Amino acid sequence: MKRIMIFSALVIGILAGCGYGFQAVADTPDSGPQAIGPGAPPPWAPGGWGPGDTHKGMHGGPRQHGWGHDRAFALFAPAPDKNLTLADVKIIAAAILLEHGNHDWTVTGVTAAGDKTIHFSYATAHGDVVAVFAINPVTGRVKRIG
Repeated sequence: MKRIMIFSALVIGILAGCGYGFQAVADTPDSGPQAIGPGAPPPWAPGGWGPGDTHKGMHGGPRQHGWGHDRAFALFAPAPDKNLTLADVKIIAAAILLEHGNHDWTVTGVTAAGDKTIHFSYATAHGDVVAVFAINPVTGRVKRIG
């Protein structure tokens, strides 16, 4: 028990000494006093990861620099108007089936609707309709309607 107490005191003393040493380095005369309060500069370095920084790393968002981050050079740059046709919607609907590994169902009933959407349905091999969807030809957003 006595050894544990001595060892603990030694570890605490070493850690406290290291903390004091780091504080002494941070309080060098050229660093100046830490300003706190309204109108004080932010505690992070300019261009760092604080608020207002435009670099969001790998989580997306606007970036200031870096290869491949400019939409003009992107492989798949999003278009404001996708201008999808009936044939495009049939291909997209078939791709959704393939993406989920469904090789048995087919895309049927691809028609333009009065609400400026394109409707399509999935049917089984026997012709039974499973679900009906609407896709917006401008945004490409798919919505189940039946």
